[in-house]
Amino acid sequence: MRIVTLAALAVVMVPLPAGATMLERQTGRAIRNAGHWCDRVSHMAVDTKVSTPKRRVVVVTCDDGTRYVQYSLVLGTDNKITSIAKQ
Repeated sequence: MRIVTLAALAVVMVPLPAGATMLERQTGRAIRNAGHWCDRVSHMAVDTKVSTPKRRVVVVTCDDGTRYVQYSLVLGTDNKITSIAKQ
């Protein structure tokens, strides 16, 4: 699995529109590189119930109008993806 830095995702969950588009594309690319399906990221949010300062969990929704899939991305303290799991 290729590890991709998503520092902006860990710092700010409401980025500027141009930054949000780039972040969504980077996240979708990371999911696809891990062998999962994700044509378009429609929503991202930090899961505050299971996240800790050393382990941040982000729920990513991929939806292209015909398919709907959610993934849990786990980011470490260095803001790199350590795992991607389909929910």
